[in-house]
Amino acid sequence: MSLGGLRVAAAAVAGLTLLVAGVGCWARNRDYATVQRLEAGLVVSLDGVGGYNWGPRWLRSGLDEAGVKSALIIYDWSRGPSGLWVGDLLARERNQAAANDLATRVATYASAMPQRPVTLIGHSGGAAVVVWALEAMPKNCKVERAILLAPALSPDYDLTKALRAVRSRLYVMYSNADVGLLGAGTAVFGTMDGQHSVSAGLVGFKLTPEVDAGEYAKVRQVPWSLDFVKMGHLGGHMGWTTTRFARDFLAPILAGKSDPGQPLVVHDSAERGVRNAE
Repeated sequence: MSLGGLRVAAAAVAGLTLLVAGVGCWARNRDYATVQRLEAGLVVSLDGVGGYNWGPRWLRSGLDEAGVKSALIIYDWSRGPSGLWVGDLLARERNQAAANDLATRVATYASAMPQRPVTLIGHSGGAAVVVWALEAMPKNCKVERAILLAPALSPDYDLTKALRAVRSRLYVMYSNADVGLLGAGTAVFGTMDGQHSVSAGLVGFKLTPEVDAGEYAKVRQVPWSLDFVKMGHLGGHMGWTTTRFARDFLAPILAGKSDPGQPLVVHDSAERGVRNAE
């Protein structure tokens, strides 16, 4: 078999591995995980608790409309509507197992398709699963970037270990208007990491003495602003996953044309090249 044929075969194997990720994902992912797309790169998105996956479908439509050529996979980590959101929120052992599984699948793709950019996008509870997947990644495997939309983790959660598996950027997008779910909601029911506090998706992540400043130079925090209204994001919990926001704000990040946000750490290594996801 020629080298080109081997690459196509590797892409097909990697695609099948990702397509079966999570119950019920085959139909959702099939058309967005062609060999051609897998050869261009990989974008994996995760929904929040409850497993309805509306947000990832809207988001994927926006990225597709923007011309993102990478494979666009929805990873279904939750129990779904039958388990309700509280079950997803409290099942830390099962959530960690899902994160480990995602890390294995991404590493399989990266091994089969080296030098292809990988982007992980997690919304709300799914952002926590993305962080834990990054923490579980093999040492020789890095994703190009991760995007945490309204992360349901405590603001002082240490991202150091996760950042070691990120090559260029980890974006944190939060909104002070998301008070109902990520303020009162997680204060009462708890964050994904078990803290009864507001979430980073409301106020952003905080620097603590334990963090690695060198790794945190990769972090960019993006607070909601009135500029996002024209992109269909009114400041609420689901605004980060709207089709228009994904098309107009997230897609340029994946294309390497935009590097938004405020650094948590001012460091020489903060200015890193952002590789093109297309």
